Amino acid sequence: MTKDALKKPVTKNNQPMLKMKQLTESTGVAKSTILLYVKKGLLPKPIKTSPNMAYYDPICIDRVIFIKKVQSSHRLPLAAIKGLIKEMDRGRDVSSLIALQSMLFGSKMEKLNKTDLCRESELTLSQLEFLCKKDLISPIEHNTFDDQDLAAAKLFKICFSLNVKPDDLNFYPKFAKKIVANEIRIREKYTTGLDFKENASLTLELTQLARGLRAYFIDRALQNQLISFKGLKK
Repeated sequence: MTKDALKKPVTKNNQPMLKMKQLTESTGVAKSTILLYVKKGLLPKPIKTSPNMAYYDPICIDRVIFIKKVQSSHRLPLAAIKGLIKEMDRGRDVSSLIALQSMLFGSKMEKLNKTDLCRESELTLSQLEFLCKKDLISPIEHNTFDDQDLAAAKLFKICFSLNVKPDDLNFYPKFAKKIVANEIRIREKYTTGLDFKENASLTLELTQLARGLRAYFIDRALQNQLISFKGLKK
């Protein structure tokens, strides 16, 4: 291999690889963001020809554009987008999976950091960190919060104002995990043997069904419990 070839590596299809500057100019995305995508496994690792020089596969252009498009239209976290890319790399149509991911992970607002969440919810930083440690607030991505996290944070602010101890609410994540484990078991039972598209489509419908049933059974159990009380006591 010539010295020039070492400086300018090519792909398996003999396409010239790109420098970071070319990648940022082609996508309009900052270097720091691209490096984050590489770190998270959304982009293939570059080939380093020296400590200060790296070359990227041209596929990164289309992939970065796809990531930004999905983030913009569906507000999906990077962890969910990584799953989409994995299936795309297998040559699969991910339209049904995007619909599923959007329902599960889509946010109606821009993501918040800890400082933003504390400001919006009026929690203190120590309260937020305590709630995260107890899994009472459980962001999909580390230290990145969405509208569901914010809604929960506001409810926990009320708990603190009522002197309700968060430790008294530990049963919520505990039993939520048990409920979801059973929902996953049912999903696997009915999706076994289906092709990818049918699997994603049925999973979407079963997930919508599960969300509705959770709310019904929990609310109805509470109603039946309260109606059996005499006044405010059993």
